[in-house]
Amino acid sequence: MDEREARLRRTCEKALDGVRLQRPFTIESFCEALSSKRGRRIVLQEMPDTGGLNAPCGLWIAYRHEDHIWHVKATSQRHRSQVILHEIAHMLLDHQSDAGTSSLLAALPPEISLARIRRAFGRTDYSAEQEHDAELAGSILDEIVDSLPTAPSTSRDALFTRVDEAMAHPRKYRG
Repeated sequence: MDEREARLRRTCEKALDGVRLQRPFTIESFCEALSSKRGRRIVLQEMPDTGGLNAPCGLWIAYRHEDHIWHVKATSQRHRSQVILHEIAHMLLDHQSDAGTSSLLAALPPEISLARIRRAFGRTDYSAEQEHDAELAGSILDEIVDSLPTAPSTSRDALFTRVDEAMAHPRKYRG
């Protein structure tokens, strides 16, 4: 592993330290857990189809108190997760806006108030250094997510399962 990759891995591991995931994994539950740790809500939204070949796959928009990640309507859940992890990598690496962002913002729906945006970063130029770092860090995040501890599920079914287990093995659960 070269120094650049090692630095990105350390940054990602530090950012995810203390994050606990629900299983089975979903990108939504990961964003909720990361939001809790960072104290900033992450909102996932599908991008409108602009139809252009040079249209971005994803876009991260930082507002004052929350982050919005726009993603294309993906061909698979795996692709969707990859795009979202790439944009999360931009957030965690504290990347600054690139020169092409203004054209991206012009293509967004009118409900997005440009005056509220503090930072925006689009995924269009895959040769730029920040894009290379975000792509690599997104892959690193995907690896790290697999090893994160799990949080007890708060779903109704999981609660019933835990109660059933406790009732079936009362000695096992004594303190």
